[in-house]
Amino acid sequence: MSPHPRSAAVRPSPEARLAEVFPQVGEYLAGLLDAYRPRYAHLRPALEQLVAHGRRTPLENALPLLVHGAVEGTLEPAVPVAGVHVLWWRAANTFDDVSDGGVGTRLYGGDPAAVMTAALECGYALPLRALAALPVPGPLRERLTADFLDGWTAACDGQVGDILGSPTGTSPEEVLTVYRHKSGSVYAMAATMAARLALGADGADDPRTAAWGEFGQAVGMLAQLRNDEDDLRSGHSDDLGNHTATYLLVQLLHSAPDAAREQAVELLGRAADSAADRHRLAAMMYAPDVLAPYQRFLADVHQHAHALLDTLAPDSPFAGPLHRCVDDEVRTTAYAVAPTGPHGAHCALPPGPAVLPGRTPGRSGQKV
Repeated sequence: MSPHPRSAAVRPSPEARLAEVFPQVGEYLAGLLDAYRPRYAHLRPALEQLVAHGRRTPLENALPLLVHGAVEGTLEPAVPVAGVHVLWWRAANTFDDVSDGGVGTRLYGGDPAAVMTAALECGYALPLRALAALPVPGPLRERLTADFLDGWTAACDGQVGDILGSPTGTSPEEVLTVYRHKSGSVYAMAATMAARLALGADGADDPRTAAWGEFGQAVGMLAQLRNDEDDLRSGHSDDLGNHTATYLLVQLLHSAPDAAREQAVELLGRAADSAADRHRLAAMMYAPDVLAPYQRFLADVHQHAHALLDTLAPDSPFAGPLHRCVDDEVRTTAYAVAPTGPHGAHCALPPGPAVLPGRTPGRSGQKV
């Protein structure tokens, strides 16, 4: 026997574990795309270009992996779910960038029309192929597919509502419903699928799976609201220029006195062509009486997400990174009380998302 005591093995941190698994998601996606050769000689390169160079979204990998880890203790089985989530976001961000305009003659280094066509495959058929090939019991595979389709449909509904919504003809409550669909449903989809895979829950009514979906929706709502503020704080205020019915803008138009509302409507009418008017309108949106209900809503969603985690994964080492990711979504918002206590540390995740030139790095995806 050695006279020196054997040192205990050092377990890698949850963040280190996550960093180790991230490359596996890329390898998984490469395998999916490799199956397209040689039959789809035109589509495969376009898909590869989109997956490699398309706009990424924060947490697209981390959320499903961490949820699976919090439920079951391992990350690797959730790699296919993370891959499906990545594919969905690549497609959604493509449609978003095109609808925003200003793409020009190249998109992600490719022909915009070809990229758009590839995005249809990337966001719909390719994820369904991936789910159909999962080595899990048939009923579970069907439920995972239903989770994906439900999230896809809800997000499309929310996105159409966002496109058609008018700031002057929409209520704050209607905006939040759009947000729950276009952003909350996508994060809910990822969390639900990861939890269902971990639990083996093939029933549609499993309460634990539903609770994880509720957590994902809360994170998605926080991400959407942060995204709105990132746009305002960037100085560009593209949402104002596009007359997007964001929550803060609609809250201003519904709560301001008549004179202030008329001024805001006038500024909005000129916002597409005037940076100065966008700046003045943004300042009105940060008035205390406009911010108060917004801050209350942010606080409620933020605290609800933490409470769900405390109930669902109180002892998991992967709960810590999830708590910190929740905090990260409010850290730069008008809720601006940097969270303190056990969940207040900044989330240290692997490298952040790639962004298009001119976009704010913190913005999180589908117009989102």
